[in-house]
Amino acid sequence: MKKGLFFIFGCLLAMAVIPFSSCKTHDEDEDLYANWQTRNENYIDSIAAVAKANNGTEPGTWKIVHTYKFPGTLNMDGKIEDYVYCKILEKGNGAIPLFTDTVSIAYIGKQIHLSDGTVRTFDATYSGQLNKETVATSSSLASGFVTGFSSALLNMAEGDHWMVYIPYQLGYGKSDYKGIKGYSTLIFDLYLANVRPLKGKK
Repeated sequence: MKKGLFFIFGCLLAMAVIPFSSCKTHDEDEDLYANWQTRNENYIDSIAAVAKANNGTEPGTWKIVHTYKFPGTLNMDGKIEDYVYCKILEKGNGAIPLFTDTVSIAYIGKQIHLSDGTVRTFDATYSGQLNKETVATSSSLASGFVTGFSSALLNMAEGDHWMVYIPYQLGYGKSDYKGIKGYSTLIFDLYLANVRPLKGKK
């Protein structure tokens, strides 16, 4: 009888603790994103400054890409959120894709550091070190990438390997999306392996 009472008491205690723990986790998660909009805006401002000071075409320099969706110039006088900032890691010399083409790519997508110093990966086609021989993800450029991601790809050549920094305005915007917090700068380690033209196109 006593064992039965201890069991029931234990179950009631567990039921009381679980909701409390859940709320605590939510609060901690909110703390990780404290001042998220301001932190992301400051971060992309600093990236833009570095990119403008080191604009070039060789590995180690930066390429600044204007969004393909809105009219604008490439003189870098527009708003910071009109551009994608790309650090060149490796330089390719293959074909540059058109919007109708299919591309084979490898990437890891991350956010900026959370308040505890950790970095969350929100999407990836591989883990560990990049193996260029096993790039498995192929997709049409018109299939629904965020604007900043497509804008970068439309300026890459086969064999290019870039770090791509996308302002939230060219990413998922102000609202949360599939686990990605609103106002998030998107950071992609992006490799373009292959470009395949639309079937029948010369």
